[in-house]
Amino acid sequence: MKYQRRSTDRRGRGDRRDQPERRAAAKTDGGYRYPSWQEQQVQFSTRYVFLLLGFLFFNMVDGITPSYWSTSQLNLAFVTYFILNTLLFVHAGKYHIHPPRYHIAMWTDIVIVSICVLNDPYPITPSLLVFIMVVLGNGMRYGMRLFAEALVGSFAAATLMLTARYTLVSAELSPGLIFLSLFGGIILVYSYILMGRIERSRHELERHSNLDTLTGLLNRRALQDVAQTMFQRLLRNQKKLVMLFADLDKFKAVNDKLGHAAGDLVLKQFADIVRNSIRSTDVAARYGGDEFIMLLENSDLKNAEIVATRIQEQVNNWACKNSIDFSVTFGLGEAPTHGDSFSSLLEQVDKALYHSKAAHTGGGLALAQCSHAAS
Repeated sequence: MKYQRRSTDRRGRGDRRDQPERRAAAKTDGGYRYPSWQEQQVQFSTRYVFLLLGFLFFNMVDGITPSYWSTSQLNLAFVTYFILNTLLFVHAGKYHIHPPRYHIAMWTDIVIVSICVLNDPYPITPSLLVFIMVVLGNGMRYGMRLFAEALVGSFAAATLMLTARYTLVSAELSPGLIFLSLFGGIILVYSYILMGRIERSRHELERHSNLDTLTGLLNRRALQDVAQTMFQRLLRNQKKLVMLFADLDKFKAVNDKLGHAAGDLVLKQFADIVRNSIRSTDVAARYGGDEFIMLLENSDLKNAEIVATRIQEQVNNWACKNSIDFSVTFGLGEAPTHGDSFSSLLEQVDKALYHSKAAHTGGGLALAQCSHAAS
């Protein structure tokens, strides 16, 4: 018998193929905060502004002579920083999320600020204040992990440069300079404590906003965000990712005959089965209604079939034990073989799921076909 889709049972396929929305808000993962491209543009522009100010300070202000380096050497450092910052800027435009670049850019900032502090002719060096900007600019933008690294790195660099000024340049270690350093350090430590509290509160809020209230799995919006990051890693690392698209068979009949309480019980039980059948590094989400998506990184179709079969067996056992007539059909696809983006892979997996539903009364398992874009 030919399977026909009903709008009350399953949504149209066009809803699934919508492009994931690019959220302006930053995402957090693995101790990092991933800011939007617009935020990163602001940061790189700010670096250029501070670079220009440093150049003008040492080259255009009357009576200013670098304490240790020559003006030519200092300008060479400025040019080198400009080139590095530009290369990092271009890289950021191509790869918005790239933690190693965050570290490289931050340490590049610390080095150029250290050079300016060493060569600042004033007894109380205004260049020290830029360390505060380095810590806050990187830490508050990229999360607590980089905040801590920037804090320790800036403290170490400031201490080293002040020691070098005192020993190499014979600069006076004035009480004003000592208190400026202490005040700056207190400000940074206090900022770190406050930022930690804000991050914990934000993580808790994000965790609740990203979860489906009924099943406890990720919701559709959170899935799209996570998938975007996973596909970026996929393109970077040249590894594979598998998508499993699950649709509960006869779910509408469960709601109609047994009531919505039974339907909710089925959804929650299926979510529990999924959680217990995948790895902690895998992603599972309720895509909407009775549809679920699982993303398995560093896996292949063979392992995905094992996972899908295991879930089907557990679903059948639970359904029989509780006298609830339902099953689950899977569509499977592999990236980049069947699609090199979330939307293209989902389109192929959705087609496979549709054909499996049409060919079976339920409990089918179907593989996606290669898309034109991926071939």
